[in-house]
Parts: sequence; structure tokens; C-alpha cells
Amino acid sequence: MKPIKMIKTKVVEMKKKAFTLIELLIVVAIIGILAGVGVPMYNGYMATAKVQSATTNHKNVKSFVAATLTKCSTGSQYVTLGSSNRYCNQNTSNWASYFRSYFNSINKNPYGGSYVTTTSGSPILGGTMISYSGNRIVLRTNIGNESGGNAYSPASGYDYITKE
Repeated sequence: MKPIKMIKTKVVEMKKKAFTLIELLIVVAIIGILAGVGVPMYNGYMATAKVQSATTNHKNVKSFVAATLTKCSTGSQYVTLGSSNRYCNQNTSNWASYFRSYFNSINKNPYGGSYVTTTSGSPILGGTMISYSGNRIVLRTNIGNESGGNAYSPASGYDYITKE
């Protein structure tokens, strides 16, 4: 009679190790609720991050252009952009072109695709317009907004950096 009792104990022990259908359904429901709350929050964080990244790109472009032109105005004969030496005696039309090539090669568009600089008009979402007017380099970036629309930095007008 002892062997029969031992078999019943083993069967009872095996049943205790499994989850019931109700427990599994509760876990699936909790995961669904968490996903329903988490996905919209994640998308909001990503939209904010893209705007902040584009804003940072604009500030970096502006600072780099100003620093490069300042280096030229303090007596340097040339500056290095990437692997190319650019002579300081070039006009702003050439400098705008040099800067467009340089930033297209190193910057990434936070909205996807390639980083595109334009010569005039409104830049694409995440892109920067680098142009010139007289002895000034002109900048404007489409930083976008959290709903995916267009918003520009600076908000109205353009940033101007003078080449002396």
C-alpha cells in the first residue's frame, strides 16, 4: 500500500508547480495595461528628444561656424574642415558651401534619413539652411515640434555670423 500513497503524493506535487489559466490571463492583462500606458509615453519622449537633438545640432553649427570664422579673423591662413584645409581668404559664398559639405558629412538627422543642408528656403525637418548674405553666413534650422510639424531655430528670422 505504500507505493500507491507515494504515487498520489507525486501527482499532487506536480499539480502545484503549474499556473492556472486565471493566473496566466491576469498576467497577460497586466502586461497589456502596461504596454497601453508605456507606448504613448515612449513616443512622447522620442518626439521631445528629436526636437532637443535638432536644437543642439543648430547650436553646434552656429558655434562651430563662429569659431571657424573667428580663427580666420585672428590671423590664421587656413582652417581644417574634416580632411580639407580651407583658406581664410575665401568669400562667404565659398564658406557657406564648405560648411554645408562639412555638416552633411558629420551630422545625423534626428528625424531619420540623411542630414541635409540647403542653400535657401526652408530646410527639411531636422535640416539646416546655410547660406550667405554679403560678408555674413546665414543659418536657420527646422527643429520640428513634438507633433511632427515644422518649427524653426531661431523662431523668427535667421542667425547671422559675420566673416571679418
